[in-house]
Amino acid sequence: MPFLCVEADDTPSAESVRAKIERNAIALLSNVKTAASNAIDPCSPTWLGLSCPSENVRASGLWNSRCVAETYDPEFLNLLQATARK
Repeated sequence: MPFLCVEADDTPSAESVRAKIERNAIALLSNVKTAASNAIDPCSPTWLGLSCPSENVRASGLWNSRCVAETYDPEFLNLLQATARK
């Protein structure tokens, strides 16, 4: 999966640009609310995360347990795009 680094140069807080992008990107990429057979980008059957004690890691397909069960706000994509263009 390709990835992109963006600079979110504002004061850290729960409502900062970085926090909004991080929270929504995790929610968007997570497979927690998706049946394994319907996952857009399922993890490999040999992915080490499947052995993780955290159910959120195993179910989401991400090495993260925060925000994986949230619903993303599609508006964050505009924020991400604007931040990436800087």
